[in-house]
Amino acid sequence: MALDIQLKIYMPEKLVLDTKVYRVILPAKNMPLTVIKGRAPTLMALSMGVLQILDETNHVADEWFISVGSADIKEDTCTVLTESALNKKDLNLELVRQMYEDFKNPYYKWLLDYFEKEKTKK
Repeated sequence: MALDIQLKIYMPEKLVLDTKVYRVILPAKNMPLTVIKGRAPTLMALSMGVLQILDETNHVADEWFISVGSADIKEDTCTVLTESALNKKDLNLELVRQMYEDFKNPYYKWLLDYFEKEKTKK
């Protein structure tokens, strides 16, 4: 097992992530899709949701919140194009609440709901 997949996440203004990963779970329109080494080439639409990066033990190593977009998977590269991509490590409930207050849109509302649910689980 190795870090075999090159994951790239692009927003319109910049490349936000370019790293080697073991596996990626994409928030696809109908159900999550796992990207593994040697996967058949795929071009797909993505839903608003959580992009998960798995480590070699299949545990979540990192999470990115993405708005709608697309993924292009070919050979051992997964390229994600999205309007917004935020790393979970950079966010908290208060920050997301402020983001939603500043700019009310469905993406920030979804993030707010996500973080409020996370807080009630603790």
